[in-house]
Amino acid sequence: MAVFLLLIALIVAGKRVSYEQSIKSFFADDDPAILDYRKASDAFGDDNFVFVSYDDPALLTAGGMDRAEELARMLGEADIPGVERVESLDAMPLLWKVDDALIEMDKLPGFFRDRAQRAMKEAIRNLRLQGTSALSVGGAIRSADARGLADLKARLTRHPLFVGTLIDPEAKSTALVVRLKKIEEFDVQSSVKRLREQADGFAAKHKLVRPAIVGPPVLLADGFNSIDVDGRRLAIVGMILIGVVTLTATKSLWWALVPLISGWVVWLATEWVLATFNMKLSLSGGPLVAQIIVLTMPAASHLAIHFRDERRREGDVRIASRKTLEAVSAPIFWCAITGAIGYGALVTSNVVPIQQFGWIMGTCTLLAALLVMVISPAAMNPPFRLDLPVKLGTSSSVGQRVGRVTGWVYHHPARIVIAIIVAVVPISLGMTRLSYESNYINAFKPDTRVVRDYQTVESRLGGIGVVELIVPAEETISATTLERFRSVEEGLIGQSGGRPGASHVLSLATVLDPDRRITALPEESANRILATKIDLISSSPQAELLQGFWNSRAKEARILVRLVEQQPASDKSAIFDRATTQARAAFGPETFLTGLSFLMTKTTEGVIRTQWTTFTWSVVGILLMLAIALRGPVLACLAILPTLLSVALVLGLMGWMGIKLDLATALVASVALGLSVDDTFHCLLQFHRYRRSEPFRESLFASYAVTGPGVLLSSIAVAVGFLALRFSEFTPFSNFGAMVAIATAGSTIGNILLLPACLTLGERLKKARNQLPVAAEA
Repeated sequence: MAVFLLLIALIVAGKRVSYEQSIKSFFADDDPAILDYRKASDAFGDDNFVFVSYDDPALLTAGGMDRAEELARMLGEADIPGVERVESLDAMPLLWKVDDALIEMDKLPGFFRDRAQRAMKEAIRNLRLQGTSALSVGGAIRSADARGLADLKARLTRHPLFVGTLIDPEAKSTALVVRLKKIEEFDVQSSVKRLREQADGFAAKHKLVRPAIVGPPVLLADGFNSIDVDGRRLAIVGMILIGVVTLTATKSLWWALVPLISGWVVWLATEWVLATFNMKLSLSGGPLVAQIIVLTMPAASHLAIHFRDERRREGDVRIASRKTLEAVSAPIFWCAITGAIGYGALVTSNVVPIQQFGWIMGTCTLLAALLVMVISPAAMNPPFRLDLPVKLGTSSSVGQRVGRVTGWVYHHPARIVIAIIVAVVPISLGMTRLSYESNYINAFKPDTRVVRDYQTVESRLGGIGVVELIVPAEETISATTLERFRSVEEGLIGQSGGRPGASHVLSLATVLDPDRRITALPEESANRILATKIDLISSSPQAELLQGFWNSRAKEARILVRLVEQQPASDKSAIFDRATTQARAAFGPETFLTGLSFLMTKTTEGVIRTQWTTFTWSVVGILLMLAIALRGPVLACLAILPTLLSVALVLGLMGWMGIKLDLATALVASVALGLSVDDTFHCLLQFHRYRRSEPFRESLFASYAVTGPGVLLSSIAVAVGFLALRFSEFTPFSNFGAMVAIATAGSTIGNILLLPACLTLGERLKKARNQLPVAAEA
């Protein structure tokens, strides 16, 4: 009753946990990658860009410019929280006209040149560049004749600051660049939702194809939105499936409620603690509620099956309850401690979400098992009947079948061990084919909007993934400096060693001299024109454009490298290495690479890099607990065999099936390890219990008659519960659920077949050794 009241209180007055929506939450505060990112953000601002792209066959017309201006206004700061500014094609300046004027001015005598430059600077300072201005793209298009439009099209589709960013090479698609504030300053999910609503409304109004909206903030928003949806949906689906499985096996509604109530209370209490202390969940936490409910199944399954077996032998329900708790409490205790240690090993990871997942799951494993023990007497002695009673003196049909399997194993242990090895080893070799997934687009199923949008934009405008090279730069920019930037740009474009390069590279050379017209002049003239141009830009509405590439006070410059987000991890890493090498060759060892796309890749690499470390610590911790519980290292090593079998099976299958390691699937080994060892504990501890007073054969059959049905029910319920994740919209969680379910099936085979076969072989070898001295004496 107390637990039920607690559940009601948590439902009514509980708090809902929120998610940390910044990629920076994936890293420790002192991680070098995040320190570099913060340094770049302080100097140049965050790279929270969202590209809103749409097709407009009449783009370079007065009507096309009106539409671009309208959408920019709809996406502006006044309508959508988090939007800092919007850059659109119509309001961009005619950059080449400034170069024309500066080059002509430089031909004047010094006195007249200085006066002309001062006048131009004053005019630019007072200019409020809009689509109607004669110096803007929109103004030029609105006033141009057919010949002028053709010239503008040629200029725009050649200019590196326009083509691939604001306009496609065919001049039929455009993109608005929406710069957002720091992710922690607004709710990225609601802002991306509003951007889509405004853009879709604009397209519907003008009968255009729905715009594509892409960028790292969109990936984060859709990832967390998927978690919100999955958390609610999968919790319900998981509870229903587990309830149905338990009810079918135990014929008792009370036992079906035990794991559901326990898991629900543990999750709501966990959520209340997290919300109270303002601790936010990260992306890799996933739909934790569904997983926590699954954690209650091993304890509930073994209690339920054992109790029903006792009721077949004992007429007094109180005696049956007491015997059940005496027999099962020790295995449940050891399982809870061991599971908590197995999950707890994940805190050794240097990736913050993995640490978080480890301590939450470890704590909840312990609490869930204990809570099942606390409320199980209510299912044994319910206030009213909600089950089909078992008949005294009967036997379980499932137990009988398990007994026949145990008999078969007992008579053919060597064959079974050899058959399992022959079956598992080839599959486990698939581990050599494992690779990691750094493409966050592949985290979403192919039919989702974000995937289709990325495919659309990258097919027209090129790569949308953005990384930044931060390089040292002087307080003044010379023609020689621009050539160094240009050498890096040209070195990154195109293939190298058979691998694709960056799709676009933007730097000070792109901003100040995209056509190389200035640096082609004599050095003195070029440097003078560059100094004038920098002064003019600093006084213009485009000052932020220059500041985004050069911070004279910090003596640093930024090179933006755009790459195709939908490409293999190895190709992406090759571009990162190539960019860093070339920039350091041009600017020195102080150069470093950063950016949201880079951090996303580093996150996955970090998970993969630490997965074997965390798995090793899990194995060591579990082996230690097994050795203590089973009072010896030999049985402990034997006990972990079924678990390692399941891990090798699932990792090998992932390799052969081409399922890559990502934030979720990289946890499969550790989660499978924690889940699989539960049933092993129950099997071996029950065997030890009977072995104290019975011969080996009788102990083996008696222990498996009790634990075998529990193992089957537990495994089916756990597998079904995790298979609910298969319905997730987020591919990593979908694959994670399927792989853990397969691992659970593998551990069942190990516990039902391999473990008793190994015990039998061990007993026969022991007898053979004992008979050798007798034979020698004879």
